[in-house]
Amino acid sequence: MKSFFGNVWTKRAVSLLCPVYVLFVGVFAYLSIYYDMVLKDPKQCCLLLSLISVIALIIMLYTRDTLLTKLCSILILPGMLLPILFYFGQWWVLVPPFVLGLIMLFFSGMSETGKTIWGTVILLLYLIGSLVYFVVTSLFAPSTVATVVETGTSKSGMYRYTVTQTMDSSSGSTKVTVESNELNRDYDLVQFQVKGLSRDVVVERPLNEQVEIKWDTATRDEIMQEIKAISKDVTVDLSDAQMKILGRDSYKVTYPNGEEVTMGPEAFHALMYPLTEEDREVLHMDEPEMHVDEMGERSFKQLGIQVDDLRKVKFSELTNEDLDKLGIPQEGDVMTYNGKVVFRYYIAVLEQYFDISKQDLGFF
Repeated sequence: MKSFFGNVWTKRAVSLLCPVYVLFVGVFAYLSIYYDMVLKDPKQCCLLLSLISVIALIIMLYTRDTLLTKLCSILILPGMLLPILFYFGQWWVLVPPFVLGLIMLFFSGMSETGKTIWGTVILLLYLIGSLVYFVVTSLFAPSTVATVVETGTSKSGMYRYTVTQTMDSSSGSTKVTVESNELNRDYDLVQFQVKGLSRDVVVERPLNEQVEIKWDTATRDEIMQEIKAISKDVTVDLSDAQMKILGRDSYKVTYPNGEEVTMGPEAFHALMYPLTEEDREVLHMDEPEMHVDEMGERSFKQLGIQVDDLRKVKFSELTNEDLDKLGIPQEGDVMTYNGKVVFRYYIAVLEQYFDISKQDLGFF
């Protein structure tokens, strides 16, 4: 048995498990950028993570002389930099992998020179990264004092809201923000709440201490009737992808001779218009042609071209078949703020409030 575990090939085979833990750290770093972490049971979460880290530590110490383990030992601490910055204070989950990375940095099979060099590089990485993060966050931090006074979820649980009161040099303000719960990653011990996709539905001045938030359920037809009652000319801006789903052209181009051509987004973004020598001189361009989607007001005026964006669609023009194609549910959540409707699921889905492609990086 001793010869089996002492065999170099046994160690190399076992070392293949080390990248699994490094991958876990990498996923954790990715989640820290795009998600806020909420611990449901911090102690159990810490116990489970400590157990996993101890097992990984035993494997890494056993295979510390292999090249793969040496490489993994170097990557753990840099990978933990982002979680430490973004989840600062959540020590229940930060300490176990950080301690493992620290131990492996000192007890890996690298030479003393290698440990010194990599230790210095990692230390500088932490110092510079922390300095840049705190300097930038300080620069972008608001000078006002904001206090969260109320939080909650909608009836269906698809949305969550936050009421924030801000005190400033004038009369303060009240803000209500809605976020989606559908994009969250929910596990038994921890929940990762997506960030960078919040929607301000109320920004009221002066500060209003009497806030009544109420969630109701409304059907698609009821919301349509409400919007039509406001005006039949209320419009919505659809995306190129939505227009493609509906099978409609997204743009209409009118040429100087009066010819009108409608086309989809691919054809429009690839459309080139030839330039005369006079056009190039006026527009200060050397190219013989120009992309239509890159033209500004001056170019349109000089060339006599007009582009109409067909993605601006009236609500009254959307049929039930269109709404089904766009994935608008038959009913959903509606929020009222002090008796006034400020959020409708219908509009949120149609205008893609919480489209993951619009997510901002969560650095600041």
